Amino acid sequence: MSTLYRKYRPQVFADIHDQEHIVKTITNEIADNKIAHAYLFTGPRGVGKTTIARLLAKALNCKNRKKNDFEPCNECSSCTEIALGRNIDVIEIDAASHTGVDNVRENIIENAQFKPTLSQYKIFIIDEVHMLSGSAFNALLKTIEEPPAHVIFILATTELQKLPATIVSRCQRFAFKKISRTGMLKKLEKICKDEKIKIDKSVLEKIIDKSEGGMRDAESLLGQILTLNLKEISAEDIAEILPSSDFIAVLNFVDYISNNNSHQALELVNTVALSGANLEQFALDLIEILRAILISQSGYDIKNIINVETEIVQKIKNLGQKIPTVKLIQMLDSAVARKREIKQTPIPQLPIELFAVQFSSFTVSSIPVDDKIEEKKIINEENKPKKLGETIKTVITNLTHREAPKSSLEEIKIKWEEMINNLSQKVPSLIFVLKNCELRSVDKNGLCIYSDFSIHKDKIDESKSKKIIEDELEKVLGERIKIICEIKTSEKINNDSEISNLVADFGGEII
Repeated sequence: MSTLYRKYRPQVFADIHDQEHIVKTITNEIADNKIAHAYLFTGPRGVGKTTIARLLAKALNCKNRKKNDFEPCNECSSCTEIALGRNIDVIEIDAASHTGVDNVRENIIENAQFKPTLSQYKIFIIDEVHMLSGSAFNALLKTIEEPPAHVIFILATTELQKLPATIVSRCQRFAFKKISRTGMLKKLEKICKDEKIKIDKSVLEKIIDKSEGGMRDAESLLGQILTLNLKEISAEDIAEILPSSDFIAVLNFVDYISNNNSHQALELVNTVALSGANLEQFALDLIEILRAILISQSGYDIKNIINVETEIVQKIKNLGQKIPTVKLIQMLDSAVARKREIKQTPIPQLPIELFAVQFSSFTVSSIPVDDKIEEKKIINEENKPKKLGETIKTVITNLTHREAPKSSLEEIKIKWEEMINNLSQKVPSLIFVLKNCELRSVDKNGLCIYSDFSIHKDKIDESKSKKIIEDELEKVLGERIKIICEIKTSEKINNDSEISNLVADFGGEII
């Protein structure tokens, strides 16, 4: 299957979604033959800047376009070549890889002096134009300011602020906006119909949520899902590609924190982690929910920013009435930081647990809205939890208090081989690691296994690996036991000594 965003790239202006303000102006200019010599398209990625640039090029050079019309015929040699990227009079340049002044002189300035070979106009489409160097912009300025009559420039950028004012002022500027949910849904449904694929609307909604207003991103995600080669696709089928959002769990998590109930908040995080859910997705959903709560406090209709059921909207509004704005702002700042930490910590749920403990102990008194100076003083004083040490200790004690497993170590050793055999077909990469582990003890904390090598321990400690092992062990034992992997201390010391001696023999040192 070819890339969807290329296969379904609009070939006429009528197919463009949600950029009507731009399409109307440009098509009127084409029909009236009042073309600007330089255009500047700005806006987010994947919203149609390059597509409209190509449509403009096609329409201007179309051999069959009638007078006072603006749509390209898509049949003549010029239209066909531009669609395939082969037209020698339409030069597309990626400024990200051609940043220097020499590239600008060679590819644009010198080339612009020659008349088009087969077309009416020689058109330069410069993508990511903000990436050009200062000297390259200076070299380009003269040509844009006084271009030959047969030359048209179309500049596209996602970062308008990086362009020199001298360049911007010499272009006709168009600001592209993100594609609406309705426009994206309509396009995705058409693609699925054309591809003869039946797909749940909830899947398409999830794609739209992930693409954040970028049509190209949405089409790429849909293309990835269609590679499953299923004639019918449900939300369960795409769980690995698009981790699902569980806003109810996140709302409960925030509610526990707002009630200063760190114990239940931590239990919820523990449950989410044990279920094998994507913790980065949980953190992302947390950020989205906190943002929605904050915005709801202004009275703005949050259905415009988050696609959820009415029941969840009401819960968001209720939390907006409970949590002070000051606390919400700090929670949002912390949630963004904690999400970045998830991949870096050896215990993936730890950043979220720290978030829970931090804000379950955070209190803010009633603060006058207008008294901004006093507000800061009060926050600084009350953001020092009085008995944080006792709170953390209590929470950890409650979380770690478990009953000892019913299975003895000997019983587990017998079932261990059966578990490994069961996993041999599912995850062969784990088999060698598990066969080289030694089962040492079992108590209320879990099953302790020893490994000779830290690389094996790291493999077992991966949240995905640990869940697979614990799930399979539960199947053969009939009870769930936590896996705790440790390195053999004596082996580690011997290995370290041997490595140190080897390094010393070669005149080096361990750093």
